[in-house]
Amino acid sequence: MKNNYFVVFLAMMFLTISILFGCSSNDDMSADEMDGSYEVMETEMYASDDSGGLTDESLEESGRAVTTSNNTGEDLDFDTANRMVIYNANMSIEVTNFQQAQLEIQNHVEKMGGFIIESNQYSRGEDNTSGYMSVRVPQNNFYPFLDELESSSTKVNERSVWGNDVTEEYVDLESRLRSREAVEERLLSFMEEAENTEDLLKISSDLGKIQQEIEQLTGRMKYLEDHVAFSTVTVHIEERNIKVPSLQETDTLNTWKKAQSLFMDTVNFIISIFSSAVVILIGLSPIIVPILVLISILLVMRRRKKRATQDNMSVDSQDLNDDKDKQ
Repeated sequence: MKNNYFVVFLAMMFLTISILFGCSSNDDMSADEMDGSYEVMETEMYASDDSGGLTDESLEESGRAVTTSNNTGEDLDFDTANRMVIYNANMSIEVTNFQQAQLEIQNHVEKMGGFIIESNQYSRGEDNTSGYMSVRVPQNNFYPFLDELESSSTKVNERSVWGNDVTEEYVDLESRLRSREAVEERLLSFMEEAENTEDLLKISSDLGKIQQEIEQLTGRMKYLEDHVAFSTVTVHIEERNIKVPSLQETDTLNTWKKAQSLFMDTVNFIISIFSSAVVILIGLSPIIVPILVLISILLVMRRRKKRATQDNMSVDSQDLNDDKDKQ
């Protein structure tokens, strides 16, 4: 009987020792597995490149791993109604009054919730004014604004509209932003657990790079959101207005005074001509007088010679007539 109690007692002791040993082994294994998983995670995060910091591949994979584990399964694809498109337009119009047209466009823009980003005006002559305005209007008022411009102008020379679909770029930016934010969270947690200065400096350097990338991604996303929400329209305006002059009043003609002025101008012109001639004659008299004397002498000599020749011819003719009479 005592032997049976002793056997039961040994069996119970063996069972108790086995249970205690198993629990201790499981605790040690759990601790080892946790330390190992942490070391693996830290090794993957700090797969260093030549500079000793985080590589782009490790950051990407780490961010994807965290975003995948935190993903709720929502579909990121945009349907047709939710696509992000940046709309732009160019319009060239003719108007009868540039200032009035510019004021009307400004009123239309303000009424539709937009704003003017640039305005310019230049003139070529008194009757030719032109310029352009660059405005931004909400996307839902984009086509109504173009139709309003077309209806209020005298003539539309050009109307061009184009769009840029940035949906895929925006989705990619969102994905990259979530990835960088996840890496940022992990680096912050590593910074809290860092035990030496070297690891702290390395984590701080990598954290600064990640935060800079987050700012760049956020800035690009805001830029796309702003240009999708507000469309840009450039309006070229040219004034076509022919002005007919009115009949001038007789009081402003000044006919008598204009006639007097013309008469005096004519007299002064004649006097100036005679004055110039006198100046030329007196100034060139040392040359002109001898030339005139020489010309006069030559004319006198020529006239005498011609007269002598005529006299000789007359005498010869008279002699011939006398000879005929004698015969």
